[in-house]
Amino acid sequence: MAGSLDYSVHQYGTGNYLQRLGVWGVDFERKSKYWIIYIHGGAWRDPRVDFETFAPTIDRIISSQHPLASAIAAFASLDYRLGPHPLFPQDPASTPVSQYRNAKHPDHLNDIRSALSYLQKRYAFGSNYVLVGHSAGACLAFQLIGSPESADLVLPQAIVGFEGIYDFTGINSRYRGGYAEFLTGAFGDPSCWDSAAPMKLPGSLKEGWNEGKLAALGWSRDDPLIDEPEIDGMTAKLERDGVKLVLFKDLHGGHDELWENGADVARMILTTLDAIYAT
Repeated sequence: MAGSLDYSVHQYGTGNYLQRLGVWGVDFERKSKYWIIYIHGGAWRDPRVDFETFAPTIDRIISSQHPLASAIAAFASLDYRLGPHPLFPQDPASTPVSQYRNAKHPDHLNDIRSALSYLQKRYAFGSNYVLVGHSAGACLAFQLIGSPESADLVLPQAIVGFEGIYDFTGINSRYRGGYAEFLTGAFGDPSCWDSAAPMKLPGSLKEGWNEGKLAALGWSRDDPLIDEPEIDGMTAKLERDGVKLVLFKDLHGGHDELWENGADVARMILTTLDAIYAT
């Protein structure tokens, strides 16, 4: 289980307490094995959702009987700077700068790049990793490969995104403006949304993702916060861009229940490893 692994917490940046990550080591020395790296969700602002929320999925993978569980070198989970949350207000006059949550795009994405660069320099696993993202974390994973600023970063061989937010204007419209507050908090004025949304990124996501072998997308009908057009639209974008796809539209559980339980997330990751080895 996760508690039995070689666990350590690292600061990859010095400006904010959230520039940190957790590592659960299994077999650091075997460079042919894969790292599984997780980006949590939380609408770019929820301080209750952090890197430790990956632990239930790690437990599920470690306890599984899947043969490719032994192909994993380590797990990592990334925190990143967050924006302000109305339920957890902070007074800028009395809050230390390092504790203050006022991030806005591209701060979150820059932190993901910095965290991955830190891990690459310390552990040198190259492209032998799967990047997993939930909700806003799935958005960040696809923003990463679609960003020219990621050109100097070694990108993953696969991405697993589940309950992802990919089309900001679309989902906000379908939910009758209910997402405008946190999307504006994360990305600014609605006129800026499409330029940052993975589904609306210009060009091909495959073009700059030379290491990429496939993407996996997951969605649960039990999730009241993310509707089916999100996964369908991102599927269409990836197919147009020539990215090999694995789809999981059979997940079970609400938006946060998926990572709280971890079983379906573990299944997606292990199936993705299967697909990598099959290519």
